[in-house]
Amino acid sequence: MARAREFDTDKAIEEIAQRFWADGYEATGIADLVEATGVGRASLYGAFGSKREMLMLAIDWYMTERLERMASAVEKGGLDAAIGFLENFTFARTNIPENAALGCMVVNMTAELAMTDPEMPELAGAYRERLRRAFAIAFTNAELKGEISGPIEQKVEIATLMTLGLFVALRGGADLEEVTKLVNSGVGVLETWRLT
Repeated sequence: MARAREFDTDKAIEEIAQRFWADGYEATGIADLVEATGVGRASLYGAFGSKREMLMLAIDWYMTERLERMASAVEKGGLDAAIGFLENFTFARTNIPENAALGCMVVNMTAELAMTDPEMPELAGAYRERLRRAFAIAFTNAELKGEISGPIEQKVEIATLMTLGLFVALRGGADLEEVTKLVNSGVGVLETWRLT
């Protein structure tokens, strides 16, 4: 009879994700994941497979737990929701700088692995499409409210580009002054779309 696992697999995946997110894939060894989770090497391999399989589970966790939460918040409103989303970058850099400095896990992994891991470009594409869909819903809502007018597609691409750029800036060590300037510039662009 197989022994039941003596650890919370969901919590372990979250800890694995946090370590990859902070340190990168190549710089993170199995010993680091053992330390992060408190789960023995054999148990980690037994539960999750190889280091790369752990990364894929970690990215799935990020897409479900982090990206989906961000995207859903944007979708619930119109132009103000998109502006609020951008302003959250300044809020994070001000109030939780150690978290903000991590940037975005998927953006980080894409930059590190897209040239060597054949699955990363597809995952990165799915990530960008989720961002686009969120902005498309927000801007369509804004158009229906009479806040903005088309073309929606161009606005979606601009907002997606701003988001990716802000995540890269944060991961690259941008200080609060720089992040504030970037966010204010982005918000300024979105405000020029406002009709009322």
